Amino acid sequence: MNLLFDLPPNYKVVREGKENGENWIFRIKTCLDREITAVAVTQPTVSRTGPTWSYVFENNGLNTVDVGSPGSFDSLKDGYKAAGITLTDIQTCFVSHGHADHDGTIPEFISESKSDLYAHESYGFLKSFKSWDIQDFTSTVLQREFTKIVETKVDKKDLNQKIDSSAEYYKKKQEINVTVGLKHRDVFGDIEVYSTPGHSPDQICLAIDDVVFTGDHVLPEITPHPTTKMNLKKSFINRISKEAVELEALYGLKVYLESLGYILHSNEGRTLLPAHRLYNRSTLNIIDTERARAIIDHHSLRLARLLRNVISNSSSLEDLTKGLFSKGELSGANMVAALSEVVAHLEFLEDVGDIVVTEDGIISVPPSAKPNYKSVIDHILKGSNGVIR
Repeated sequence: MNLLFDLPPNYKVVREGKENGENWIFRIKTCLDREITAVAVTQPTVSRTGPTWSYVFENNGLNTVDVGSPGSFDSLKDGYKAAGITLTDIQTCFVSHGHADHDGTIPEFISESKSDLYAHESYGFLKSFKSWDIQDFTSTVLQREFTKIVETKVDKKDLNQKIDSSAEYYKKKQEINVTVGLKHRDVFGDIEVYSTPGHSPDQICLAIDDVVFTGDHVLPEITPHPTTKMNLKKSFINRISKEAVELEALYGLKVYLESLGYILHSNEGRTLLPAHRLYNRSTLNIIDTERARAIIDHHSLRLARLLRNVISNSSSLEDLTKGLFSKGELSGANMVAALSEVVAHLEFLEDVGDIVVTEDGIISVPPSAKPNYKSVIDHILKGSNGVIR
């Protein structure tokens, strides 16, 4: 869609910005004439996802969804000011999920706005921990192979730099107080909450009128990264409540696909407002629930490709990862993301019986096996799998 010629009648430009979406501000009218202000919050470092979109709207007071990365608070305030929004007028701040580019400015935002913080019921618990501190990477062969490759193939300087750069973010995050922990199908005024785990265990979507704020659950142009399955460390389980142990059910590719299926079949006719790529390459990306179908199809094709590679030659995690990604995509700490992407898909295939993984990490297809993953995805696409957490 070319902005100059095809701007929908319910969209209005408040401020023009850069080709990648930075600095843009739009006003969007819903089917009930509710006004939504979309503010692009520039990330302080270069990111392929572009700016984080913060959405402000009225619902029993002024609400906002997502507020950007650590170091982007000035960009957020500048955008709000240009849109005529005063931080102290905002009563409720929703966090779509606990990733730094969405909740990174929460400490400053809550301090200045005095707003309440609403997040998924698991957010308040998870914010005190880093996923790599609570996950048992020895629990499965795939996780052990993942760890071994990272330890031997990824430069520790790259890993340490990534960890060190996020240390302050995690420290401040622990001090955040959540006002309300959200459950699936909670209702607040005209907002309905959906729990949509998979990209992140605490991912939520918010439906109001004919739009859904999707955070990173559904994005245009790019496919969100799925989590691998979570097996908590036994030492950690012994210190937490039964409810917290149920966190394990919020991780993995199958969980993500089921969550996409929920959005696909429960929100027909609604426009999806994503946290990234709303505007990119001088194009306004207007998406609906069919984008959720496209992302499911993407993962189905990836499963098929991995399975073909295994069938043609029994392989290892490292070989399969190198066969799926280019050298550039495997450089430095990028290797970690690529490996976890492949692990998520292999876990799915292993769970449905399409592959077997030996103790020494060799991956093969069982004799006379048929691709069971297809029937699972067909159920999701047909709306036959209504699982949601």
